[in-house]
Formats: sequence, structure tokens, C-alpha cells
Amino acid sequence: MQKSPSIQQLVEHVRIHQEMGKYDTLLPVINTLLKKDPNNSEYLLWKLQVLDAQQEEILDFNLLHHYVNMRSSDVTGYLLLYKAYMSKNMVADALIALAYALSVEPDDEECQYLFNKTLADINPKYTRLKLNILTTNRIGHLAIEIEPWLRDQENKVSDDNCLYLFISSGKPPANTALYNLLKNYVHIIESSIWFNFYITRAQLLDEQFFIQFSYDIHSILRGNTNEEIAANGSQALIRIYNDHPSVLQLAPDDITQGWSLLSQYGLSKSDKIVCLHVRDSDYLNKLSSDTDFSYHNYRDVNIAHYQKAVESLIDKGYKVVRIGNGSNQKLNILSENYLDFCLDRDKEHGDFFELLLISQCSFYIGALSGPISVVALFDTPTLSVNSVPFNPPYLRSCRFIPKHLFHNNEKVNVIDVYEGKVLSEQDDTPLLFCSDGNKLSKYGYHYVENTPEEILLAVNEFEKQIVDGEFLNEVTPLQKKYAERIQNLPTDFIFKDSSSLVCDSFLSQYPELF
Repeated sequence: MQKSPSIQQLVEHVRIHQEMGKYDTLLPVINTLLKKDPNNSEYLLWKLQVLDAQQEEILDFNLLHHYVNMRSSDVTGYLLLYKAYMSKNMVADALIALAYALSVEPDDEECQYLFNKTLADINPKYTRLKLNILTTNRIGHLAIEIEPWLRDQENKVSDDNCLYLFISSGKPPANTALYNLLKNYVHIIESSIWFNFYITRAQLLDEQFFIQFSYDIHSILRGNTNEEIAANGSQALIRIYNDHPSVLQLAPDDITQGWSLLSQYGLSKSDKIVCLHVRDSDYLNKLSSDTDFSYHNYRDVNIAHYQKAVESLIDKGYKVVRIGNGSNQKLNILSENYLDFCLDRDKEHGDFFELLLISQCSFYIGALSGPISVVALFDTPTLSVNSVPFNPPYLRSCRFIPKHLFHNNEKVNVIDVYEGKVLSEQDDTPLLFCSDGNKLSKYGYHYVENTPEEILLAVNEFEKQIVDGEFLNEVTPLQKKYAERIQNLPTDFIFKDSSSLVCDSFLSQYPELF
């Protein structure tokens, strides 16, 4: 039986034939080497060189991406990817390949020429390209990335010469209706390949090609800490939502069709509607059974605490619609004016109904969880109850009441948290930015939910601020005093400019906390 050649013999065979310029018989040999060592970047390059020498158009995207994954600092792979994508008229992917090529070799003349020409062919005004990846599997992040950036771009005429591309993983988004609405405003490229490529080597992409989101959770991959992301992101969101009006708008025809569909549930445009979201662990547990999300449980609430408030709103002529996507609890209310679209979600139109109702309702009641970022998109008046972590929301037209925070059974002062109170002498993480329930428990902290009476008082107070769908924003003497207290906090309190105020009823009940 003939002995198979060793790897060393195969490699030597390839090198000898390369020097002689004989490429016809090399492909089978290189393929044999790749079977033995499929991630060897040198073998992959040899295969590309052989195909190129045979004057074959290299359209094997798996091969090309495999090569750039294994040798991402070599311009060759990106150039070949550019040509392959252009042959398929996939211009955006081709430009992304060149952005990486120029990140590696900014002075490469061929890449520069192709980059400038391709941009100009799209539109002569384009001279620059920027990109970032999108978080689409969580509704809060889906809402908080592009839309605030769009608001901030409205008055930046100087950026008119830049083409912006947003890369999604191509997996189903948390809310298809919101995702499709965003696609009406920006260029979203669905590519799991480029998405994962960025995730695995985020800092390879040069800053000149990078879009900085206002609140960018993925910037941790570019060297930012979670605390920096939270601090800088929150400050940016407050500035943007204070200064710039809503950009996203549902199409009039879609709104008309939406109300027509909602009529089967007894809802009409003329109704006074309040949207309610009650956070529990069900959604995250279903999102990923492999991930332990219990560190987020301190943000969950008991829906029974909302019953009095919901019944009060119904008595005042409102229809209350609970939104969300799955839950492990429900309200015991039998009324045609209470609809639970969280448990009885419309399979076909559930995502769109949620978007439509949030944009059209009189006001929204919820906590600092994902859907509140969708509410922010439309500047819908918002009451945040059981609000945690301890920071004023960034939304316009907002009032809030926080959960009660205890340390070893002693109530924690809200202003102390605002002034930078840390977890302990051993851990100097500010309580303001501690979003890990396990960490809080470790140092003797725990949250207690708002009572049904606290929620009822806050809802009744907020409802009086809504007239003909508009938020009056009337400020009581106690709220004015609270606002002055916030303004007197140290300059490094990043929520100082938030227009959200604690409800007067809560300030009255618990003056010692403020």
C-alpha cells in the first residue's frame, strides 16, 4: 500500500511548483493540505493565488471570508472580496470590504481609487463611509441606537457627504415593525458574516469608518468600559431628547390600516388609550435558555400592584392596553376596556400594533425596560414607576417614581446615590450604574417595589397632566425644589439636565429620600 505524502512533502511540492510558475496541478494538493489544516492562512492564500493565476473569477464567498478571518491584516483578501461582491452588484458589502482594507493599509492606492470611485458611482456627493453594527435582538437596544443618532444628525449639514451603513446580523429582530420602519430612514445591511467579523475584531476598523452611537453597548469591544458607556450614553441621550424632536413617523396609510385592524379588538383612534408595560423574567428566559438573566430580576415587578391604577383609569374612560411579548403573570380584570396584548398577542400584527399604540396613545406607563426606549422614539408622555436603576429617565414629557432601595434594611437616600454613593469600601462601583442584582445582593442591597397606593397616586397625578393628548408639564413647588436640588449636585452628575421629575405624590410621601 502506497504511503500518503506528509504535510512537509505536500508543502514542498507547492513551493517548488510556485517557483516554476506551474499552477495546473497545484489545486488538488492545496485542497489536500486544507483538509488537514482548514484554518491555515498560508494554504488559503495559496489557493487564492492559484485560482487567480488560472484567471478564474473568485466568487467563492465562503473561501474569501474564511481567508480574511484567518488573515485579517492582509489587503489581498479584502480586494478579492470587493471584486466578488461587485460582480454580484452587492455594492454595500464591497464598500465594507474596502473600509477594512483601508483600515489595514490606508495608503494603498488601488483601494483608495476603488473606494472613491464606488462611492462616487452611488452619488457624487459621497466622499466618506461610516458603519456600525446593530443590536436587533433586544427591543430597547434596537430603539436606542439609530433613532437618537438620526435626531442628532438632523442639523449636521457637514455630514451630507458621508454614506452611513448599519450592519445587522440578519436574525429575526425583536420587533419587525420597528426594524422595517428604521429601514425607511437608513441603509441597513443584513450580513451575519460582516456582523460577526466586526464582533471578533472591532478595533480593526479604523475610527474614520466608525459611526459612534449615542448609547453604544458594542463600544466595549473598542475599549470602553460598561460604566463609561452608561455615563456617556445617558448624557448624550438626555441632550439629544431635550434638543431634538422625534424623527420617525409611521406612514399615514399604515396608521389607517392599523386602526382598521385594531377595530376587531374594540379599539379606535378616538379612544383615550393608555399603554401599560409590566416587566417580568419571562421574556428574557425565552430569549435565551442558555443565558442566566437572574441578575436582572431586581428590575421585575408584580403586576398585581398595578390593578388599582388600571381600574382607576378605566373608571375615567380610558382603555388600557398591556403591551409586551409574553409574561408569567396577568391582571385579574374582566373589562372590555382592558386588553392584554402581552399574553394575547396578535401573531401576525403584534409587532406593528405595539408600535402604533405606543405612538398614538394618550400616555404610557412602564419602567426602565426595553419598550420605554420605543416610547422615547415618539416622545409619548411617559410615567415610569418602579424605576430602576436610580437615575432620571432621558425621555421628554416624563415623570417617575423609583423603587425603594435598602441597604441592610435601612432605606438609601436617593440624593446620596445621585452624589456618587458606591457599593462598598471593597467595590467602588457607583450605585447609580450598578445594573447587576447579584452584585447588589452581595453587598447587602435590595430593591422593594412601589406599593399599589404609590402607583395609583402617581397615575392619577400624571393623568391630570394630559390634556387633549398633550403633556402640560406643570411643576409643583416640591418638584421645583427637587429640580433645584438636582442642579446643585456636583457637575459630574450626568443626569443633571434630565427634564424628568419625580412625581409630587412620591416627594410628598418620602421627603427624607430627597
